[in-house]
Amino acid sequence: MLFRNELYKICSRKILMIGALLGFLFMAAYVQMSALGTEFVFDNGTCLRRTQAIQYDREIARRYAGPLTREKAEAVIEEFGWHINDNDLDTEDTGDTAPGYYANSTSRFVTTRLSNSRSQGGVPTALAGTDDKYAAEMMSGEYVYGYIGGWDNTFSETHMMILWIVSALVIISCAPVFSEEYAGQAADILLTTQNGRTKTAAAKILAAFAWAGGIYLLFTLLLTGAFLSIYGSDGLAVSAGLSFPDLITGNLFWNGDPKRTTGAVLLVYLLAGLFSVLVTAAITLYISSVKKSSFSTLLWSAAAYLLPAALYTVFLVEMRPGRIVMLLRMLFHCLPFFLPLHELTSAPFAYRLGSYLISGIILVFACLFGCRKYCRYQAGK
Repeated sequence: MLFRNELYKICSRKILMIGALLGFLFMAAYVQMSALGTEFVFDNGTCLRRTQAIQYDREIARRYAGPLTREKAEAVIEEFGWHINDNDLDTEDTGDTAPGYYANSTSRFVTTRLSNSRSQGGVPTALAGTDDKYAAEMMSGEYVYGYIGGWDNTFSETHMMILWIVSALVIISCAPVFSEEYAGQAADILLTTQNGRTKTAAAKILAAFAWAGGIYLLFTLLLTGAFLSIYGSDGLAVSAGLSFPDLITGNLFWNGDPKRTTGAVLLVYLLAGLFSVLVTAAITLYISSVKKSSFSTLLWSAAAYLLPAALYTVFLVEMRPGRIVMLLRMLFHCLPFFLPLHELTSAPFAYRLGSYLISGIILVFACLFGCRKYCRYQAGK
């Protein structure tokens, strides 16, 4: 009963419903403009866009699906040639160019990731040699190729924006949980009732977690469903190192596993996002138990979420690596803003596990101290 009442109090706030609707509209617009809007291929000089381009890319990629080898990459170049940036093409108003030119996701992948274009100033002349250890690693036959589209950085970048929107909604919803009762003097009455202390505080925390987890899962399921309907599930079976280059470029130095499927990596990434949202909720609840003003709680919680990212981006990234700087970077990476990104890099398992443990400790202690602070609240103090 207490849990349902507290959950209703959170869900009944109109600002959250409006914020969720605006977030959904933003997600739909971003997918339409940034994801679908950038899809194009050239089939014998004819430019195909959006869903037509995606279907064409999937058909070509299926012909070369399976273990990626140098022979397969050579066959792609023999059939389609090197990919040329569309800015360097002479195109008509329709977007078409001279007949005979082909460009698709498969030829783009071979040109940008497997050729010697980096050493030739962007103009490829051949596949990369054995001196390019990253390209050689990808063409070793141990990585499964397939349609690489949508489920690569396109999905993770879109989801990261959704995660920031959800975190903002979580901060707004959790800020008044305790502080609103202080301001309205309702805590003076509730804390004198039979269930007014520990049970009420626990119900408030559980309701906040249920809202935070529920809104995150809702947006994530909507985004995943949209990508499945647009891009299909082909890319989920591709080796993750081909979808996320950082997994390969660091694998030679760390203990990452870029041969896992993209779907497996994204699943862990999404679970890390859920954990990040719950940690954000716990920190906001603790601040709410300390502050008597919901607006003050909102500002402090937003600062706790955004300030570490600002400090990291402006100062720590530019500073020369040293023990103190590396320690600060590691601590900042344990905070909710950065937490899911570990799964898309080659960070060692022990490093990622340590980040989750520190975040888990923050979550537990924020809830415990928030509950303790609320239970010991006294009017006028």
